[in-house]
Amino acid sequence: MSAPESAFFAKINQFKRGFPQSFLRPVRRGSVGIAFLAGIAAVAAIVARSQAPDQLPGPIVAEEQKPVTAKLPQVNTTVVVHGEVNSDYLPESIAVRTLDGLPLEEAPLSATVVTRDLMNNQAARLLADVVKNDASIDDDYVPVGYYGDFEIRGFPIDLATGLEVNGMTIAGEQDVPLENKERVELLKGLAGVESGVTSGGGLINFATKRPATIVALDAATDQRGTAYAAADLGRLFGSRKQVGVRVNLAGERIEPYMNDTQGWRGMGAGAVDWKLSSKAMLKSDFEYQHKVERDGSGYQLLGGTALPDIHRLFPSTMLGEQSWAPPDTYDVFNTSARLDYTLTKSWAAYVQGSFSHSLINDNVMYAYGSSIDPATYAVTCPNAPDAPAYFFCPDGTYGIYDYRDPGELRIDGVGEAIATGHLRTGPVTQDLVAGGTLFLRSVQQPGFYSTDNPYAGDGIVQDGAVYSYVGAENIYQPIAPTAMESPVESAGPRRLWEDSHQASGLLQDRVRLPGRIQLIAGGRYDSLRDHNYSAYASCTDFSVPANCAPAFTNEPVWLPQYAAVVNPIAEVTLYANYGTLLSLGPQGPWWVDNASQFLAPYHTRQVELGAKYEPGRRILLSTGVFHMRAPFFYPKAIQSADAFCTAEDFGGLGSLCFESQGRETHNGVELSAEGKAASWLRLSASAMAIRAEGTNTGTSALDGKQLINVPHLHATVFADVAIPHMRGFYLMPGWNFSGRKEATRDDTVSVPSVNMFNLGARYTPGGEQGRLTFRLFATNVANKRYWSDTGASYGDSFLWLGAPATIRMAAHYTF
Repeated sequence: MSAPESAFFAKINQFKRGFPQSFLRPVRRGSVGIAFLAGIAAVAAIVARSQAPDQLPGPIVAEEQKPVTAKLPQVNTTVVVHGEVNSDYLPESIAVRTLDGLPLEEAPLSATVVTRDLMNNQAARLLADVVKNDASIDDDYVPVGYYGDFEIRGFPIDLATGLEVNGMTIAGEQDVPLENKERVELLKGLAGVESGVTSGGGLINFATKRPATIVALDAATDQRGTAYAAADLGRLFGSRKQVGVRVNLAGERIEPYMNDTQGWRGMGAGAVDWKLSSKAMLKSDFEYQHKVERDGSGYQLLGGTALPDIHRLFPSTMLGEQSWAPPDTYDVFNTSARLDYTLTKSWAAYVQGSFSHSLINDNVMYAYGSSIDPATYAVTCPNAPDAPAYFFCPDGTYGIYDYRDPGELRIDGVGEAIATGHLRTGPVTQDLVAGGTLFLRSVQQPGFYSTDNPYAGDGIVQDGAVYSYVGAENIYQPIAPTAMESPVESAGPRRLWEDSHQASGLLQDRVRLPGRIQLIAGGRYDSLRDHNYSAYASCTDFSVPANCAPAFTNEPVWLPQYAAVVNPIAEVTLYANYGTLLSLGPQGPWWVDNASQFLAPYHTRQVELGAKYEPGRRILLSTGVFHMRAPFFYPKAIQSADAFCTAEDFGGLGSLCFESQGRETHNGVELSAEGKAASWLRLSASAMAIRAEGTNTGTSALDGKQLINVPHLHATVFADVAIPHMRGFYLMPGWNFSGRKEATRDDTVSVPSVNMFNLGARYTPGGEQGRLTFRLFATNVANKRYWSDTGASYGDSFLWLGAPATIRMAAHYTF
């Protein structure tokens, strides 16, 4: 062994004997999140001192397999000697929307859980890589180099409330790091009792790794030169192993397939579990990520009526690329703490709090709309002066904007207290859940002007973000250098754009009747106070106060959910559920009469029937049929002022007003399989068929038409196949099919269906007990050129080219 190798393993042995003192110095100096956790820690200390001397805390090892919820499910996984879990892609529980900690196979809901093992085998780095395992989830607006948005069952996720870590809502405008995540839970359908006011399609929850004795290293690259390294370090402390610590560190040089979008990131995360006594357990988590990367723009319909010629386009092209444009910068952290306490044999309680902070300098050479005359803003499309300004020109010409929005700050804070109990009355038992939640959402961005802060006379300091037209290009021509605007503009001062508060109480009763029948009734009373000031951003006439009035929503609402579960035999679960959910209204695009205005909150209703079958506790087979209904929103051509566009807004005959009329109905069926289908085959597969259409919209051309970006059929399969007579060697083929997606609301333009194939392999010398694993995973192996989604952002529709063939190579070593 060489001298450097000896020194390296000596450091590892030092770690195994205990953390060096230098590791603790940053904690002594103080770190972000300590003040936030101090309140719960103080409560924990009081609880610990209140225990009798003979109530000594037991080892923390028994807590390692607990889900985020309070109840400990039956454990069937195989624990490897190095502290990792081989779950065979089959999880035991789901934290999101199961307040009393039901196992996944018994929960009356549709959900997919992507395990740590599956993420490793697919070399997943982003949420966009993870959600491809569920056919009910699709891209909605996912640029290269920027955080993405997704849709579930055809409903876009609300990033303000649709993402969670350990069941606690986070600011979703971020790329959540995956290195410290044990699984990702993809909930499909309503979640009003669990999460209050949120989007109708579902939720995505990240469950963090818990402390264990582990030292593991990862390294990875791809054919474009990406360099990645990560460490997973864990240790149990104390005479009875009652304290556990786990640290995850990672760094990455990012080389995407799109030109000039290179970047880098670094992340660090820590988790601490402290078994204060036989009755009390304290858990805390902290994660931080710094990322610098340039992002690219999507395409748009030509003239609003035709697709670009995909055979003349290249995924590597960054539209509007200019060397002087700065990259995006992200500084994000999420932290939480939870104290569980056993009150009696039948009752338990927990309190938890979380704080999520997303700070972004958003910069992009934004390819948007037609070419224009910068003096008059009139459309200047070649041979098409009447082309709409909010689509590319019919010949492929598009406008380029210098967009800079520094200091975007979004904060989500959550506090929660929940009690769970078990009552028995003869043959009937009840599982009760009761508690309350406080939620804060704050958004600050570069500011808008007001009567007290009039427009700057020099034109340098902008109203909000910098959004300056700097020229035009054509999608079929080489990109030429363009000068920056002169004088160089700067964004306005950061101001409060949104202040949202929710205070709610929740109650759920699960009644277990003879004959393996369960009836569940629950609800959340939510008092919503949402103050949105972004109407100032589009105000042009401050002499009319109504033009600049902020949108205030103060609404109490009752969100009920009901379910019934029947187990005719132990391996089969049949369920039905019904629920109602309140979501915040969408914002109109800039080119309608009521530009940038937020519409009123709206309800989504759902009925779902499902069945689950788990033979031999090896593979979970699920199916579900759902019916969901919500208001239909769109820019409507109006002939006169109405309730949405008043006389002050109305722009003339045939102008467009962003309105809600009629409803959209989503009817679909889902199928999924997760687990070990045979001794040689592990499987993760799903399919969804859906009809999502608008009715009674007030525009006959839109009635009965499939919604934008929602395919009729979507299917995905990933298999892990053991190769005979080659111990430790596995092939991992995959397939993804997406049906035709509509690109216009009247279904006159659509992108074609696509079949895409993936292929991977992994090899562990010595078999499953080996310390070293090599992985190779290739996506889009046929290098097919296709449109990945036709999603919308703030009312505008975009087209995104799918990623070309990508080959990732990784190595994992456990000491």
